[in-house]
Amino acid sequence: MSAGSRGGSVVAMPVKEWIRKLEHPLDPELREAFRRIYGDEEDVIEKRRRLYLEALKEFSEAYGSGSEVVISRAPGRVNLLGRHTDYMGGFVNPMATNTEIFALVEARDDDWVLLRNMDPKYQPKKFRIGDEMPPRKIVDLDDWDRWTAERFRERMRRGENLDWDDYIKGLTVYFQEYYRRADGTFTKRIKGMNVLVGGDLPPRRGMSSSSALVIAVAVAMKEINGIEMPVGEFIDRVGYSEWYVLTRGGSADHAAITLSKRGMISHIGSLPTRVEDVTYAPFPEGYCVVIVNSGVERPQDDEAKNYLRATAAEYRLALLWIKSLYPEYARKLVWLRDVNTRNLKVDLARIYEILRSLPERVSRKELRTRISDAYQEELDAILSNHREPREGYKLRQRALFGLAEAERAVVFPEFLKRRDIEGILKLVKRSHDGDRVAKFDREGKRVPWNPGAFSTDERLDRLIATLRDRDSSPEEIEEAQLYWQPGGYERSIPQIDHLCDIVDYELGSYAAAQMMGAGLGGDVEVLIRRDKVEELRRTLDEKYFKPYGVEPRIAVTYPGQGACLLGTPPKGLSFS
Repeated sequence: MSAGSRGGSVVAMPVKEWIRKLEHPLDPELREAFRRIYGDEEDVIEKRRRLYLEALKEFSEAYGSGSEVVISRAPGRVNLLGRHTDYMGGFVNPMATNTEIFALVEARDDDWVLLRNMDPKYQPKKFRIGDEMPPRKIVDLDDWDRWTAERFRERMRRGENLDWDDYIKGLTVYFQEYYRRADGTFTKRIKGMNVLVGGDLPPRRGMSSSSALVIAVAVAMKEINGIEMPVGEFIDRVGYSEWYVLTRGGSADHAAITLSKRGMISHIGSLPTRVEDVTYAPFPEGYCVVIVNSGVERPQDDEAKNYLRATAAEYRLALLWIKSLYPEYARKLVWLRDVNTRNLKVDLARIYEILRSLPERVSRKELRTRISDAYQEELDAILSNHREPREGYKLRQRALFGLAEAERAVVFPEFLKRRDIEGILKLVKRSHDGDRVAKFDREGKRVPWNPGAFSTDERLDRLIATLRDRDSSPEEIEEAQLYWQPGGYERSIPQIDHLCDIVDYELGSYAAAQMMGAGLGGDVEVLIRRDKVEELRRTLDEKYFKPYGVEPRIAVTYPGQGACLLGTPPKGLSFS
């Protein structure tokens, strides 16, 4: 079934009809739909019923009770393993949360988009799709990269700040571009919309709230416009639409939000998203994920945005360096993920040799000198969307993290299937070590930590020697595997590192903690045995929440259902 297809379901109804079906007692067909999405717990179904009913009444007040609307929903996501890998083409292993964003959407006869949010801190917005369009057709992703960067700079010069409606602007513009001919005319016009957004997914906490917002609106937009495209292409297009706000991530979060299944962990590839290749592994029995408030929201200032863009760019810069230095491999390398033993038909020691050839730090000036002339145009495009880091580009430690995390994401399903809890927890801890900026002892004192220590000449030489020494033990060979190497991506913050250390010291046999989301703040996810949740709560209250003056908020979550339209009967609900 293509994304958002009706499958015979009723997905658009007048507001007053939705209200009638949602008022107590809940319409039997909608109850079945809720059960498919949220499970069998009556309190969960009742909470959702009330939320939707409240939203419909607010929509009616804003746009009229006779409006015919579709309702779509998109959960948050927790990525168990495979962080910062989607924009280098790697795998992710996510699950949906039981919190979500939903959108009530009515089609308009013009191209105005009117936006309202049930959260009063987000002000009503409106825009015309035609006013936001590029002056010419966007021909490919690199062109979209350049235009969105130019658009952002123009807005900054005018003193215009980004706001929540910009995510929807990017979505509508990028989908309208899909229907644009080379001469600038359109084969289809994306309709304007009256939109009300609500939900209980908290922003800037690492659960991809912005991506959930975009997916929720996109699913409804696809329905009201009759957009037909393969699910993978739909997911990728929604993901890249967020480049409008100058993020430069891939579409793994969007794939996770869309394709998740209750009770399962998804294994999803990216660049492109191949829906037919998505696999699922069972969530560890007796475990849950606890989402912990770190007390630090990810900053939204220009410096933080630049850091995120620069670290993402370092993957691509490392790849250009490798292609320039090893032209014999260049035709096999599209994304950094392609630097692996399977693709290059080399042993792991050779991968470490390739990593060793990367500079530990390099300036833009040296990049322009050392990168092959064949890639100078691509280099210019990569460098155009961010400022040069003060410390230079840390290509080697970034690439080691990326390649190691990509391998962790590849092997993770196998650990899940054989129920190797010890190995699963170790992989999660090693992954977070790759994002660390600080380390703390059991008493909470900060101790030395060097993110570049795992990618020094000496360290890589030892790994190469171990792998090539016939006398190395099986244990030594295993510890030299790429998936056990942290690397150094440095997207964490000291507070989050301390929280993760507390979990490791106090509950390390039963739990593993790691940063969530893009980094620089947000929540922490803890994979933990269910019967240890209260112990975790007490431990964090004593050792983290009180010392840091942080509100003690934790939420227990289990693998939920991916994004879908709400409709009857339930066979028309999901993308899968």
